[in-house]
Amino acid sequence: MKEGNLNDSITPMSKDELGQLAQGFNEMRMKLKESIEKQFAYEENRKELIANISHDLKTPITTIKGYVEGIRDGVANTPEKIDRYIQTIYSKSIDLDHMIDELFLYSKLDLQRLPFHFEKIHFDHYLQDFVEELRFEVAELNVEVDLKIMKNSNYLINGDREHLKRVITNIVDNSLKYNDNKYKRLSFHLSTIDSHVLFKLQDNGPGIADENLPYIFDRFYREDLSRGTEKGGSGLGLSIAKRIIDEHNGKIWAESKKGLGTTILFTIEKTGDESEKDLNNRR
Repeated sequence: MKEGNLNDSITPMSKDELGQLAQGFNEMRMKLKESIEKQFAYEENRKELIANISHDLKTPITTIKGYVEGIRDGVANTPEKIDRYIQTIYSKSIDLDHMIDELFLYSKLDLQRLPFHFEKIHFDHYLQDFVEELRFEVAELNVEVDLKIMKNSNYLINGDREHLKRVITNIVDNSLKYNDNKYKRLSFHLSTIDSHVLFKLQDNGPGIADENLPYIFDRFYREDLSRGTEKGGSGLGLSIAKRIIDEHNGKIWAESKKGLGTTILFTIEKTGDESEKDLNNRR
């Protein structure tokens, strides 16, 4: 153990003080081994995070650098070209700023340093307001948005309004980003199952292959890496959504078939006697 070998088990041979000492050493060995393995996993995750951040930030930076050089070297030699170059630089700067915001948010979630303010929310009314706002935003983008709420159900939950909006927004953004259909459709559905509220959002996009479906909530995961880079984004949207739903003690998952669209679902427990103060303190 002193040399770092924590694999050999110590078997107590008696129940006296020496046996108790051996048992204590064995428990210490197991806890040390678990701690070291966890630290190793954290270190590997940190290396992966840095590698992915470096890759994802390099793409827009390279584009910005190329267009700046084009302006500086006189390649953009007409007012129209200069306007187009500047617009591209501005657009990539916005993408870069959004990616940094997402990374910062994910980091705070990962370190459990993002504050949550739980309050009682009538989730049916909340979703109606969200969908109404979304319809206004996508009115000119050939996106059909419909909402179906099962009647005669209780949709009262304990939740954080801002963070739940982030969850639904990330799901919507992800659905629209990878949908190449001329006419896009987003179908919201709200119902209850046992003691939980069940949210569904179905799109008419390209769908996700069965072998890729379990990984879409992993950070930086994109089903098609080249396509994901081309379309922009941090690759953290669904991962952030999962972290926020986890903080609500809920569950989020996806159902999809290639060529038949994707449905993202999550559940949150309906509120009972527990107050929002209790839930805030429990975290």
